[in-house]
Amino acid sequence: MDILIIKLGAIGDVIRTTCILQGLREKYRNCKIHWVTGKASLDTILTNSQIDLVSLIDKPADKIKKSSYDLVISLDDETDACRLATRVKSKKIIGAYIEDGKQAYTDDSSLWFDMGLISRLGKEKADFLKRKNKLTYQEIMYKILRLNYKKQLPSLHLVKKNLDFAKKFSDSKNISRKHPVIGINTGAGGRWEGKKLSEEKTAKLIDILKIKFPSSSIILFGGPEEKQRNKKIIGLTRAKVIDAGCGNQLMDFAALVNLCDLIVTSDSLALHIGVALGKKIVVFFGPTSSSEIELYSRGYKIIPKVGCLCCYKSKCDIPPDYNVDEIVSAVKRLVKGA
Repeated sequence: MDILIIKLGAIGDVIRTTCILQGLREKYRNCKIHWVTGKASLDTILTNSQIDLVSLIDKPADKIKKSSYDLVISLDDETDACRLATRVKSKKIIGAYIEDGKQAYTDDSSLWFDMGLISRLGKEKADFLKRKNKLTYQEIMYKILRLNYKKQLPSLHLVKKNLDFAKKFSDSKNISRKHPVIGINTGAGGRWEGKKLSEEKTAKLIDILKIKFPSSSIILFGGPEEKQRNKKIIGLTRAKVIDAGCGNQLMDFAALVNLCDLIVTSDSLALHIGVALGKKIVVFFGPTSSSEIELYSRGYKIIPKVGCLCCYKSKCDIPPDYNVDEIVSAVKRLVKGA
């Protein structure tokens, strides 16, 4: 059984999609799995032992071009991904492809794509279904692929270079593993303003956590777009906070997340990395779906009492108002259960 998976991005989506690998190998014994992805996501799956061949969408390996697949799983609605799914020789496609010059999707994948940008039902109905949905992303993937869902985990493999980077960082910051290591990742890039916890509330959160857990190490995370934001947070907090920096390579960032026992995060890349690495997580939601996120009984979801929920707008009509005390309470419950 030869299987081609086409999933380009976003990076967090690629990471959580790796949950299907175990299910595929359980159903199709001795199958060969090839995965086509985007450049940004490449490192997250390149060393995954459950994948036999990894290729970039702009440079599909000759083996992929020449192969005939028993099954193509096409999970991206981008034009290039759909074109590849249509062009490659296959017995069956599940997911998105090109039909009459436009993106389309197979009936058996409608549970996912009916809620998306290429929904054949129109945007209004798609948005309604997105808000109504109570299934996790993992459950949806297993249903459309007709796999036996047993809460199979996503996978992320850190290599020695990344682990050495994290150890050097840990040693330089005197991070003790005898006490809780708490990661704080309250930014979310530039796409959705409503995903973020404000700088002031983030500083307040750090201060309260340091009072509650005085022996803990608190690490502040962020990406390139959070550099000034994190600088402001560090200036506002009275507690000692460890700055992870905002310019780390992707897998080095993941290795730093791996240092943490627990992560407080927005619905962002750090969340998906934390889930794949088996971390305890407190995640807060606004414009994106909380139902789709599977925490594997290792965390808590914080839903704002006021503000847009599951609107998928870059700027919410009513910005979510997150309760810092609720976040702290969730952290306390997880730390006590350590």
